[in-house]
Amino acid sequence: MQSIVDKVSLDRLKDRELVVSLLCPYCKSTRISLDSSRSLDSWNGVDCPKCGAHILLDSVSVVVIKDAVPPARA
Repeated sequence: MQSIVDKVSLDRLKDRELVVSLLCPYCKSTRISLDSSRSLDSWNGVDCPKCGAHILLDSVSVVVIKDAVPPARA
């Protein structure tokens, strides 16, 4: 059985309510949530309320691996 590998980009995820949550890369103590509307296209993002760092989502890809269904034999 073969596997199907599909790489899904940020552009394809924009209408799927993508949310990425991480600790601020600088102060490492504040949880930051970014969604697909906060992308490199418009330089939107969020400011960390503790250290003031501006954090934006510039690229994301999700890799999906799924077993292929074998073709039916006649």
